[in-house]
Amino acid sequence: MRSMLRSVRPLVAVLVWLTTGLVHTESAPKSRSNDHVVLKDIGLLPHGVASEEETKIDTDGALHIEKVFIHRFSHILENRTERIKFEGSLNFILDAEEQLSSTFSAAPRTAQLLRDHVSGSAAALRAIQLARELSAQITSSDGAELQAKAVTETLQQIAWQIKDLSHASCHPITRRIILATLVRLQLLLHKSPSSDEAKALKGSPDTPRLLFHICRLLFNLHRQGGAAKGAIEFLHISKSGGTSMCSVADRNGCTAESVTNYGNCMVRRFDDKPRWVSAEVHNQSAPLEGWRWFYRYSVPRGNRSCEYRDEYMQRMRFTFYSNEFAVHGGLEGRSSDGDDGRTNGGDGGASAASWHSTHLCPQFLNVVMLRQPLERLLSHIKWIIKVYRAEYGRRSEAFFRARDAEYWRAFAPAAVDNYYIRLLLGEGVFYLPSGTVNTTHLKAAKLVLLQYDVVLLLEADDIDELWLRMALGWRVGLSSAHARVSSSSRTTNELVPFDVDDLMATNTEDVQLYDFGTVLHQLDGFMYAVMSAAGIQPYSPYNYLEASDPGVGKRVRCGYVTRKQQLLTNMGVNVSELHRAYDSEFPRILSMDERVRAPPPTPTPPAQQKQQ
Repeated sequence: MRSMLRSVRPLVAVLVWLTTGLVHTESAPKSRSNDHVVLKDIGLLPHGVASEEETKIDTDGALHIEKVFIHRFSHILENRTERIKFEGSLNFILDAEEQLSSTFSAAPRTAQLLRDHVSGSAAALRAIQLARELSAQITSSDGAELQAKAVTETLQQIAWQIKDLSHASCHPITRRIILATLVRLQLLLHKSPSSDEAKALKGSPDTPRLLFHICRLLFNLHRQGGAAKGAIEFLHISKSGGTSMCSVADRNGCTAESVTNYGNCMVRRFDDKPRWVSAEVHNQSAPLEGWRWFYRYSVPRGNRSCEYRDEYMQRMRFTFYSNEFAVHGGLEGRSSDGDDGRTNGGDGGASAASWHSTHLCPQFLNVVMLRQPLERLLSHIKWIIKVYRAEYGRRSEAFFRARDAEYWRAFAPAAVDNYYIRLLLGEGVFYLPSGTVNTTHLKAAKLVLLQYDVVLLLEADDIDELWLRMALGWRVGLSSAHARVSSSSRTTNELVPFDVDDLMATNTEDVQLYDFGTVLHQLDGFMYAVMSAAGIQPYSPYNYLEASDPGVGKRVRCGYVTRKQQLLTNMGVNVSELHRAYDSEFPRILSMDERVRAPPPTPTPPAQQKQQ
């Protein structure tokens, strides 16, 4: 027995040595050549890498351009009516540069409206100019005057300008203006070209390669901009999948103040709770019982500036929060200076129209999810009925039995009257009387939607496998979460207003806004689909993540917004130039309902996430 042990000991020692060596090898830094393999897998290469490597990526990716285009735009190619509507939306996008400054003249100077040093840099404005000029040539005489060499040179110049854009932004406006031109060019080339120059352009291998190259550069900007921002602001439009989105954010490793159905990923001190029901109309059927969250219509939020929000999100190390109220600003008759006691650089004042100070916060990756407006409207009515039944039992019927559309316009004014436009144009428009939202508001709301980094559609078949994957870098999809389902019981259906069709008929502006959102979704979706078809990973090691893994959230870590190291530093970007520092904490602002009771204690920040 002793002799056997003596013979085994050397073998054990060898195994221990091998195991130690393997462990050491796995934890050791990868060689530079291996780094290049990983970087090519995600379609990102640092400055100084041989140009032939980048050309190889783009040449391989070009093989997918036409196939993806036909798949995603087949309904437009086959339907003249849809084509005309689509072209109209492209024209609106291409003309947006001229409209933004005048429409949002009172927005803070930091708002990225193509007039600041980030979104309005010389490179951005030049790229937009080139794209618009090319688009004009395409539409002029149906592209008969196009010169193949000139188009190729223009595409190359657009690519050069994109490379000079700041990493502090995802550049959604510039991106969509360029994508609108690329798609318009493909629409022209897809049909049989009439001129020899157009035929030469269609047959040149440079054309699909440059199209893929530009899409890849725009995709890289989106990812790197998300990493620079460091957190997501999600505009939660009630009854449009927002609660499920909060749940899925949690499963993807995002950190939020509260992911319960009550907290719903909102931050209490931001006061972004929904304003559905009028307390005054509620009181006509039953006395008010304190401050209930569902009858806060007309309770002002005030201006929690973007800096106020950003400082708190950084301090608490949160990477995701939901806003279930309106977009920032739009406070009629007030300056756009923040109520936090610090000036945020607003230009306008009391004389500005109510939505002229509306703005998104450029510090965050701005995400919105839309749902077909009429379906959302009906779902919202049923949900309010369900909430009241849960709160008041049989007494709830007094609020809804035999009530008509006019009652609902007073009871839940914004929720049943072009809710999307009211949310997107800020607090002033949110509280406009029923029936006053018009085409002027619609145009302004389109310009706000254009500024969102990510526009999701709840109905999209590929929302998980394409959108959450490529737009956010998430691995767990919405199919895993059904956080809330509106009641469809017989009693609930009986309490829906008998003339609900009258309510739907007055939401035409929301329907048109949704249609515009689908065009933005199509443009971005083309870019994401081309990258996905080419095998470009969101980041490494994304392909090794399993959605079913209970610990997948710890590896996803909210996707792009926590990957400064891989997407920026490893690319040679100086991330210190992108850091947003604050000298001190912003004092807490109390909401009206918090002023009558002590505010809750400040939550403890979660453990700092290790950056990849």
